[in-house]
Amino acid sequence: MSMISTSLSGPKSATSYCAPEFSGLRRLCPNNNTNNSHSSSFLRFTSPRKPLRRVLAMAGTGQFFVGGNWKCNGTKESITKLISDLNSAKMESDVDVVVAPPFIYIDQVKSSLTDRIEISAQNSWVSKGGAFTGEISVEQLKDIGCKWVILGHSERRHVIGEDNQFIGKKAGYALSQGVGVIACIGELLEEREAGKTFDVCYQQLKAYADAVPSWDNIVIAMSLYGLLVLV
Repeated sequence: MSMISTSLSGPKSATSYCAPEFSGLRRLCPNNNTNNSHSSSFLRFTSPRKPLRRVLAMAGTGQFFVGGNWKCNGTKESITKLISDLNSAKMESDVDVVVAPPFIYIDQVKSSLTDRIEISAQNSWVSKGGAFTGEISVEQLKDIGCKWVILGHSERRHVIGEDNQFIGKKAGYALSQGVGVIACIGELLEEREAGKTFDVCYQQLKAYADAVPSWDNIVIAMSLYGLLVLV
């Protein structure tokens, strides 16, 4: 199992830092005095035996994290059936489960889904609400019970046109309001084929690091061929 590590930004802290090692989705660190400041955060790429497309893990907790992004799919009828299936599913105690329905169905899901599964939004605005047609504020998401928000998804980056810095600011604001961030990174196919995977993902992660106070309450979600990423 190969690993690559790099600091995201700034010099290492003078405080003793224990660089964590990862086994599968488990975070192992012999020293609990880990400095969580983003200025000395470490990115570790773990290459599994088989290619994995989307695997998530809580930052620094060793907890399994499974997230389901429903994207722009579903009807009231189909979501009712899906909720029934989820409510009857057996889930391991050491796994955090989050689903991200479309905005208009969040209230339906929240009112009928088991409390064992948390709710995420698929996007949020970069600041407090106001005259921003079509946007959803973090405050509104909190009001309807969302504990998470997905930011930086490839479709938001490459279809909508959101850049790294804008996404980083959105993450910083969501965290400041007490909403956890599922922070997406990943390269395009042509970037991968050009050997730019590391550079692209580094810049995306650095934009988050520059905008957030720490990696607490952040999950890194990555789409990379054959790589599993945990921060």
